[in-house]
Amino acid sequence: MTDIDHLIRAIDPAPHAPEQGPGARELRAAILAAEPEPHRPSRLPGLFGRFGRARGTVLLAAATAVAAAVAIGVGLPAAGPATEYANAAVSIKKAPDHFSVTITDPAADRRSFEEAFREVGLNVTVKVVPVAPQDVGKLLGPVVPEGFRWHGSIGVQYVAPCASAFCGKVWMPADFPGRVVLGVGRPAKPGEPYADDTLYDKSGEECLNGYQARGKTVGAVRAEVRRHGLKSAHRLLWTLPDDSFFDAAVPADRVKDDWTVNGCRAISSDTIDIYVNPGPGAGPAPDPLTVRRPEWYDDTTS
Repeated sequence: MTDIDHLIRAIDPAPHAPEQGPGARELRAAILAAEPEPHRPSRLPGLFGRFGRARGTVLLAAATAVAAAVAIGVGLPAAGPATEYANAAVSIKKAPDHFSVTITDPAADRRSFEEAFREVGLNVTVKVVPVAPQDVGKLLGPVVPEGFRWHGSIGVQYVAPCASAFCGKVWMPADFPGRVVLGVGRPAKPGEPYADDTLYDKSGEECLNGYQARGKTVGAVRAEVRRHGLKSAHRLLWTLPDDSFFDAAVPADRVKDDWTVNGCRAISSDTIDIYVNPGPGAGPAPDPLTVRRPEWYDDTTS
């Protein structure tokens, strides 16, 4: 009998008994895996001295890990990342084809969110970003800045009803080796630009309650925006030969009052983007790559 057999029996007296919980069996396995071969010297004498001291460290770490797992309801796997993790900001549960995410504190520090994703095996950068009031607490993304080239797909699906700030499913291959960026929406400050991960809908969006901007002239919509006590910004909506499209910000004097509005979108608490179909004299479409706006997921943003 080794000097830890009594401890193993105390933790798991019958390793295969059905009433024995998984935490005890896994702790037993961790202890056995940590027991060294007799008389084999440590390869890290400066850190542990000899294996006997290392064994005590592993026992303490394994016991602490099981206690922490029980405290937050995490199923501790024999190896690899956890299948569930929770802290004060978010809880994540891994399913065969997605991750269930519940955000409880959207104002938490981003490191709390990154910690949770890391514990379930994902390389995720989280940005807490300003959003419109209806999007506070929601998850933005996921975005792969370098481009997603892997099996499967990525995306987010909201789940309702939800008793927290956000409940949803994140589709992401668990073995994806690249970096993924997610955003958590926080209330924007007055005048602070909103982060948004949705493309403008060319079929027309509306942003002024009780007023349809689509089809009206720029001059008429500008006047309505002022009537609401808001400011106007302008984006020309360019259509490419393959029927794809992009938009580009332009100064107000570049847009004529008689050009036609496609739609509008609120970009902060005090400013409306007016999307305009280019009219006579607008000139050729610019190169889309030269007019790309900074996005919330860029490394240069906070």
